[in-house]
Amino acid sequence: MTAGSLPCEVCVKTTIVNSLHSSYIQPKIAAMTFPAQRPLRRLLALLAAALLVTTFMPPAGTMAASPFPPQLPTPQEMAALQQQLSATLGRLREAQAELDRVVRDYEAAQDRLTQLVGQIGVTQIRQDALETDLRAAQSAINNRAASAYKSSPVTMFTVIFEARTYREFTAGLDLIRSVTESDSKALTNVRDLKGEAARVRTELEQRRSDQQKLISDLDRRQDDVDKSLRARGSEFETLRKEVERRKSGFAFPVKAPYSYTDSYGAPRMEGSKYYHRHEGTDIFALQGTPILAVVDGVIENLGTATLGGIKLWVRSPGDNWSYYYAHMSGYATGMANGLRVKKGTVVGYVGTSGNARGTPPHLHFETHVPAGPATNPYPILRRVDPLAR
Repeated sequence: MTAGSLPCEVCVKTTIVNSLHSSYIQPKIAAMTFPAQRPLRRLLALLAAALLVTTFMPPAGTMAASPFPPQLPTPQEMAALQQQLSATLGRLREAQAELDRVVRDYEAAQDRLTQLVGQIGVTQIRQDALETDLRAAQSAINNRAASAYKSSPVTMFTVIFEARTYREFTAGLDLIRSVTESDSKALTNVRDLKGEAARVRTELEQRRSDQQKLISDLDRRQDDVDKSLRARGSEFETLRKEVERRKSGFAFPVKAPYSYTDSYGAPRMEGSKYYHRHEGTDIFALQGTPILAVVDGVIENLGTATLGGIKLWVRSPGDNWSYYYAHMSGYATGMANGLRVKKGTVVGYVGTSGNARGTPPHLHFETHVPAGPATNPYPILRRVDPLAR
């Protein structure tokens, strides 16, 4: 097809039949004579022609695969990027899972720390009580020693030689035994209290050490996970932005909402002098919907065409790919040949000019390789369609 021959995709059969009827079938029928009593023959001829058109119409989108403009990655490059993105996402999820484990360990450690704090408190109280008991026991021994020093000592000699009766003798022995046992118990108590106090101090120090080690281990693990998350997150975000940047190097040519299918290669206007294969994609939208420059480029060949109606080209100077727009209802303000436009600039509006009159409003859009023919734009449009992501 030549640039500008763009009937409606959705109404392709209706358009073909109408075109055939007006440009081919109707003249043929008019030139024929039919008996007045056989009006059915005329209808059958028309239906047969329409059936032939639809029967021999090849499926749309069966032409060779379209190349991609340099603003977009090839399918192979995009697949590689997506594979890298998936692998990075997997590493990010692993780091997130490790963080989840650290959080669970941290919560368990908090419970353990709470228990340790309680145990430390109980142990501290026990140590304080032992210190009090120890001081009391040492004081009792000191008082006993001072009392024994100040009073006349009771000795075995005194008991034996100064007792006047047997009763006094046995009483003296009981006194000596009692004093000896009391001192021995006091000394044993002091010794036991000191030993227990030492064990409690050791236990207290161990629990405090465990507490500090637990806190340090958790802090270290959290730092490691934080670093891993930041690294994986940064790697993932960098790749994601690269994928989006490669996708966004090419704008979709019509503002939403819109609808389109792959009609590249479908027959158009068969049986007329304008017969051709469809060389673009028809993007249906509301009348007057803004049409956008798909790349940074230069406006060329503004004007009207028999089939394309109000049309223009956007040529990308860096790579010489060209993009054809047809059936517009009008140009955006300021459009002129040679004007440089940025990707996403409004260049015109959806309409039904040219041979699209009587069809739903749409933009006929073509992509052309440098100094080459039109290529199927549908795969490119699907790649950059923001509604299809």
